[in-house]
Amino acid sequence: MEILTLNFFIALLIYLLGVASPGPSNLAIAHTSIYAGRKAGIVFALGITCGSFFWGILAASGLQPLLNKYSDLLYILKLLGGLYFLYLAFNSFKMVFNKQKRKSVDVSKKRVSYLKYFLLGVVMHLLNPKAIAVWIAIIAVALPNESLNTGSLYVPVIACLPIGIFVFIGYSFMFSNEKVVNKYFSFKRYIDSIVGVTFSAVGLKLMFEEK
Repeated sequence: MEILTLNFFIALLIYLLGVASPGPSNLAIAHTSIYAGRKAGIVFALGITCGSFFWGILAASGLQPLLNKYSDLLYILKLLGGLYFLYLAFNSFKMVFNKQKRKSVDVSKKRVSYLKYFLLGVVMHLLNPKAIAVWIAIIAVALPNESLNTGSLYVPVIACLPIGIFVFIGYSFMFSNEKVVNKYFSFKRYIDSIVGVTFSAVGLKLMFEEK
């Protein structure tokens, strides 16, 4: 196929490195898996994946010209996204100052709403407009030939889908492992602080960067 070029596979590698590297989404999956268990972490990860690929499909459909025309829409998305990340940061800092001492976590008796975690994952990525730029860049790298038909624009997005699912769910499995969870509680204050600072930085950057 014409689209299966070296650039196409380079774009997939860029996406893999991007989603596998520590970032707000992966930190949120890790926190959810630690505090709510593996199933909640997986559902949250699937929500993030759906939110991410929603932006991917819109980017392939030509969202960028629309956002360029209606710049206020992107600005509103950034403000909402910034507030949401600051809310996540607040929850992380709250855990830092929680004086309750715990050395392990038992989620077997917890009742959790999986729909809630799925929707939280979706919302987290829908309120991250930077995902648009990432997808546009991946599509541009994968399909630099302007003569390709419109349908080809969706191929990189579809090809990235299993990679995203594998990586995000992999994080939920990793951070719901008993040894990893117990190790986490040994460094809880420091890790929660790093998570809080990261979410704060992302939130403030979204809210105060120029239009």
